[in-house]
Amino acid sequence: MERRRRADGGTAVDPTDSATVRDHLSRFAGVDVERDDDGTLRATFGRSTFVAVAPDGTVTTGMPLHGFDGPAERLIFDHEAGALRIEADGVSYTFRRP
Repeated sequence: MERRRRADGGTAVDPTDSATVRDHLSRFAGVDVERDDDGTLRATFGRSTFVAVAPDGTVTTGMPLHGFDGPAERLIFDHEAGALRIEADGVSYTFRRP
């Protein structure tokens, strides 16, 4: 899936496009993105707050009191608003940069 600018200020990214996910996740997090042995990209914001995107498009987030864990159809990075929206099978989950 090609990146495209959206009218709401976000950029849609295919979660299986590791290079593009890494670029946007690093910009979104403001930290270096780690790559696990299995290829999962991980941005850690604190002890229990993180976003991880596996090569198959599975996204896991950790945020106090809520999180997301499942396959994603697309990731919408809104860098200006500090938000990452995960869209998956009729579900929309928003992770806000702490």
